[in-house]
Amino acid sequence: MARKIICPPYDVLNIEQARKLAEGNPHSFLHVSKSEIDLPSDADPYDDSVYKQAGEALRRFIKEEFLIAQPASYYAYRLIDGDHSQTGIVGAASVKEYETRLIKRHELTREEKVLDRTRHALAIDGHSEPVFLVHRKNQKLSAIAHDATAQAPIYDIIDEDGVRHLLWSIKKTRMTMEAFEETSSIYIADGHHRSEAAFRVCKSKREANPSHAGDEPYNFFPAVIFPEDEVKIFQYDLNCGQKNRPPAKVTMKDIMDLSDRGEIMPPKQTWFSPKLASGLFVYRFYS
Repeated sequence: MARKIICPPYDVLNIEQARKLAEGNPHSFLHVSKSEIDLPSDADPYDDSVYKQAGEALRRFIKEEFLIAQPASYYAYRLIDGDHSQTGIVGAASVKEYETRLIKRHELTREEKVLDRTRHALAIDGHSEPVFLVHRKNQKLSAIAHDATAQAPIYDIIDEDGVRHLLWSIKKTRMTMEAFEETSSIYIADGHHRSEAAFRVCKSKREANPSHAGDEPYNFFPAVIFPEDEVKIFQYDLNCGQKNRPPAKVTMKDIMDLSDRGEIMPPKQTWFSPKLASGLFVYRFYS
């Protein structure tokens, strides 16, 4: 079932590619993340009906138990692409830390894309896809991930591009939380628009909530945080195809140093790969 559900992130496929990939597969998470595939071909991708369709699709996924609610937890998530492997920790990132720039960006966002993900999140009452974050080398976090991945994985799936996705539960919850609390900064690799949308959603909900306390689920967004020395960066070149991009002219250290200085890179300079699977986990604002 999980193999039928997972799909590429919403923003790496155009509508025609998404329709073709989800064709004949009612389990594909593209019905949620790129819900316009289930509307007429001439539908405006930013019409209200698109977001309504996303909400209906997610409710169907839950009702039919394509997705099953789990208690809040941390997970270890490994992607293997050929001879490359990277292992991150899945958790909820803080909107407040994004707002105060403890979670740092290196790109500007486009308003229409932020509004799209904001409306999508409000329509499904949650965040459908995680943000790809990076932390500087951290022995505690590496040890936690190593310990978790010594067990049998919950999922072991190979996607349509041959990338292997493995997920493990992390038992050392307190230790993981403390290790992140000791981390001074975390850096956005892929997901600037989703991060900004999470901030907009949180702002909207806290303004509408007279009892806002700061620990409500909408104060957080899903993320996978990888160590700096495991991520691979390529040039953003749409003419090269997914598997033939040349290496980027900057390193992860360059990006983190630039972010620390509060600087911004020109758009379309980097492509992080392999991509996180969508549909493997979803973050909701209520149980």
